[in-house]
Amino acid sequence: MATIWERLGLQKRARIGKFDSATIAQELGIWAMTRSGANVSEQSSLAISTVYACVYKIASTISSLGLDVYVRDGASVDVANAHPAHDLIKYEPNSRQTAYEFWETIVAQACLYGMGYAIIERDSRGYASSMTIVDYYDVEAKVVNDEPVYVVRDYGVVRTENMLEICNLFRMSPIRLHRENLGLAKSAQDFGAEYFGSGGQMTGILSTDQPLKKEQMDVIQESWNKAQTQAGTKLLPFGFKYNRISISPDEAQFIETRKFQAEEICRIFSVPPSLVQLPSQTTFNNVEQQNLQFAKHTVTPWANRIEQEIDRKLIPSFDRPRIYSKFALNDLYRGDMAARANFYQQMLQAGVISINEARSKEDLNPVAGGDIHTVQVNQIALDQFGAYSQKIANENAGSI
Repeated sequence: MATIWERLGLQKRARIGKFDSATIAQELGIWAMTRSGANVSEQSSLAISTVYACVYKIASTISSLGLDVYVRDGASVDVANAHPAHDLIKYEPNSRQTAYEFWETIVAQACLYGMGYAIIERDSRGYASSMTIVDYYDVEAKVVNDEPVYVVRDYGVVRTENMLEICNLFRMSPIRLHRENLGLAKSAQDFGAEYFGSGGQMTGILSTDQPLKKEQMDVIQESWNKAQTQAGTKLLPFGFKYNRISISPDEAQFIETRKFQAEEICRIFSVPPSLVQLPSQTTFNNVEQQNLQFAKHTVTPWANRIEQEIDRKLIPSFDRPRIYSKFALNDLYRGDMAARANFYQQMLQAGVISINEARSKEDLNPVAGGDIHTVQVNQIALDQFGAYSQKIANENAGSI
């Protein structure tokens, strides 16, 4: 077992630049961090299934979205495939990670710790050539010669423009802000584990009117405790009585407490309970609305944070705002097949999109003549609509 000094050394190495005298004792295990008796940290909170599910849902959703660099030329917008930042954010940010793993990891760190960091390496032209995630506890913010910088363990000093920063609200960890809530959830989880680990037997007192020696009490206590962990009928020693002193799961409202705390965690991360498989008031009629709520109020703010940080750190100022990054959020707002078919029909009839544009959104190949925009009047081409209108006007004038 590690001594207090060994544990202190580990904590010191793990907390470079993040020392907090108000919490160091709790994190060393000297006393519990929360009033419920559970020691909650960013890492240990992942053992709470709802925390893990919420972090995974946000991080995996963000990382699964399409992310591209676009170039705007007047009214025309195209993907900037040749821009150095394009492949970096879409395919391979570094030699060891895919883009999916990179964005999933850095967003998960931001969800847990309040900040996710990645060092930006640049080529001789000043364009970003790689991004490497660094652990939250390896980064220390400092001011050197009136300039804010980051000191990264085993790396050195990094200027702010070379550090990709994905932040949560106030750049603070929601785990630390809501550790009492999470502590209650962890304590309820531990209560259930201890209850079933003892064979469903509750804590109690064995009492007798007969005087006993210490050796006799030790033997009876050891024998009784062993029997507590086994199923079957328990036999009390002669002359002893058993008095229960703990409360049952029903009396503690065990299920209700765990359910309520799970919903509290969903509120912290702004994730609808149905999306992390919690029983709720979800029906087939409102499940789509909950998905849209998650897309609008949770995913979109995260996407905006990341887009603005990409534009600020990976795209030079002389390229902005003509060149910018953008997540493909349309997939989150797509309805079922019938709803999408009705949407495309209306957009095609109004001339907003062409047949090939609609096919492209469904990952279908273009067809010959499908680039022409049509309107609902006989589905004629837009560039012929003026001549058609003049023809109809002439015909109407000739019939008078």
